Amino acid sequence: STSVEVVFPPMQTVVMEFERIAPGTPVETRPDLGIGRGDVRVAGDAVEVTVHSLGHVGTSSGYAVLEDARGRERARVAVPALAAPSDLLPKTAVVSLPLPAGTDPAQLYVRVGLDGDTEEVTRLNNRRPVL
Repeated sequence: STSVEVVFPPMQTVVMEFERIAPGTPVETRPDLGIGRGDVRVAGDAVEVTVHSLGHVGTSSGYAVLEDARGRERARVAVPALAAPSDLLPKTAVVSLPLPAGTDPAQLYVRVGLDGDTEEVTRLNNRRPVL
């Protein structure tokens, strides 16, 4: 899923029309990886990330990437396949990305994704700042 940024001018009616170009995979059959507040932390010379499975089905294998402010990849590690949280208990994996020497962690982001660019419930929970 993606967002559409909308600005509503005061005292005016706004009408928007959206058209579905092609149907996607039904959301109830999609996996979802996610990282949130508190899931990314610096531990010495590494960035530890707790990755969650949040979708209706389990995930395939994926990846976690450490990116700089320009979106350039600085490090990458594999994320194992995770079961769906169908029992309402968290399904997580902790991965560790090497922190490049001389890099300011405040200028870095972590992004997670599924191999093969698999559709997810949402990708809005796939990127977080390191600090």
